[in-house]
Amino acid sequence: MTTPEAIRTQILNLVKEYHTAKFAPKVFDPDKDLVHYAGRVFDAEEIVNLVDAGLDFYLTANRYAERFESEFAEYLGLSNAMLVNSGSSANLVALTTLTSPKLKARCLKPGDEVITTACGFPTTLNPILQNQLVPVFVDVNLGDYTAIPERLAAARSGNSINSSPGAKRISGKSPGF
Repeated sequence: MTTPEAIRTQILNLVKEYHTAKFAPKVFDPDKDLVHYAGRVFDAEEIVNLVDAGLDFYLTANRYAERFESEFAEYLGLSNAMLVNSGSSANLVALTTLTSPKLKARCLKPGDEVITTACGFPTTLNPILQNQLVPVFVDVNLGDYTAIPERLAAARSGNSINSSPGAKRISGKSPGF
């Protein structure tokens, strides 16, 4: 009788073979092939890990996610890190973290204003609303779509946070931006 571990080893070896056969590098022919500007980037090890997790019927976070969180936190010199499924979820987690009572007087509270660009992605706005914060919209520069600094200054109130890329918290307690 074959053991589950022996079968797993066979399956994972076949997955490596499959990767080589299916995804082997192809010679690019500029007369026939499309230039792909984006797409999936993976190797045999990643497919093996996917199938390995699937054999344990882990369809969500599992030992691979836990290992990644641990190693990533260590790499960044942090006590922990959280893996999420998308940038949208990361934005929600990041903004919600700023409402934590552990931040004491520095935490965002319902009704606090969050300055954001009028030209943006819905998942920038949704976490603001989900946390009962008030969005304050500012215009952007055409071309690079960053917030116009003068508009940021005009939008500033007693307790605003600027959600624009690379911006800092702006409030009566912290000077400028």
